[in-house]
Formats: sequence, C-alpha cells, structure tokens
Amino acid sequence: MKNYVLFIALLINGMAFAQPAEPEFAHVEYDPIVREETSLLQQVSFESKMVAAFKAGNADKIASHFSENVDLSIDGKEDLYSKSQAEQILKTFFATHKPNDFKIVHKGKSGQSEYFIGELSASKVYRVTINSKTNGGSKKITSLTIEEN
Repeated sequence: MKNYVLFIALLINGMAFAQPAEPEFAHVEYDPIVREETSLLQQVSFESKMVAAFKAGNADKIASHFSENVDLSIDGKEDLYSKSQAEQILKTFFATHKPNDFKIVHKGKSGQSEYFIGELSASKVYRVTINSKTNGGSKKITSLTIEEN
C-alpha cells in the first residue's frame, strides 16, 4: 500500500511541473478593436436639418422643432402662435411659395440662444431668420421670420 501511495504522490508531483507541448494562447486569434460611432457623431446638426427642411418646403419637419409658442412673422403678418397654428401658417406659405433652394448666410450664438439667417429662393428671394433656444438638450425654435429680401 505504501508503494501505491508513493507512486501516486510521485505521479502527481511530476504532473505539477509538466508543461504543455504548445502554449494555450497559440491558437487564439485576435481581432482588431473596431470602435463604433458615438451617438454624437451620428446626430445631424440642427442647422443641416433646417436647411434640408426649408429646401424641401417641409413644414412638418420645421414645426417638429418649434417650442410650444412661436413668434412667427411671414410677409409682415406677425403674432405669437401655438406650435400647431404656426405649422399651418408655414404649410400655407410653402404651398404658395415652392422653395428652390435655401442656404445659411449668417449665424450667431449667445448663451443658450442661437440664431441664423438664411436665404430662401422661391418665386422670390426671402430672408429667413430663426431664433432657437436649447432646452433640456434639444433646440427649440422660439422665433421664425420670413420676409421678402
């Protein structure tokens, strides 16, 4: 019995110092780490959304960025409108003045407020001024003016 215990002890002791013939990591393949785009890179800027919406005459897209009440002035008619009223007035404007092009000619910022001035080409050329305010991480249009240039 002593011989068996001695034999097993030597066998276990010998296995403790044994090394594998091939390292375990030799068969592991490494893939390069590909970094996914962050949500910030995926976001389209507020200005480019407005440029696309004005070019297309898309009042729905523009109105989706209106604050609850919007100071709206179109062709000299100005007032404070609710979001839905301002959207309807803008739809009427685009129905009678089909846009051809829109480009930003000037922009500025002061604190949480931003503005930009654009040029809308339709049957006539119009000057568009948009004032927006950042609230809760999103920009909301507080004032929109469209006047003949």
